[in-house]
Amino acid sequence: MNLATKAAWFNVFLFPGWGQIYLKRYKRGLLIIAGIVACVLSIFWSIIQAVIDIFKINPLRKGIATFNAVIQLLIDAVKSLNLLYLSLILFFMMLLWILSIIDAYMLGKEEMAKSSSPADQESVSPPV
Repeated sequence: MNLATKAAWFNVFLFPGWGQIYLKRYKRGLLIIAGIVACVLSIFWSIIQAVIDIFKINPLRKGIATFNAVIQLLIDAVKSLNLLYLSLILFFMMLLWILSIIDAYMLGKEEMAKSSSPADQESVSPPV
């Protein structure tokens, strides 16, 4: 497997940005990872805010906080989220993930082109 393909697969299977880090483009990789983490934290923050709003309206009484009650609370919180906001964040995450795969592949191709010496290219090219 060549360098470009391996870097792209790192982004597909591990996490967006790992392919760039594999290619030693640390700033670019960390920027992509930070973008994905920010999106995930934004989704979690929205869910936590919805849970807090539900608690303000209908607090749980002592002794009845069962597992089913907590799960129902989370389901209600997710149902109350703004779907447009959530869709935009998920769209941005998918777009960033796809762009990181393409970027890692292109960076890998550049690295492969730089690492091949001119002598190697002459020996492979057909005689004129």
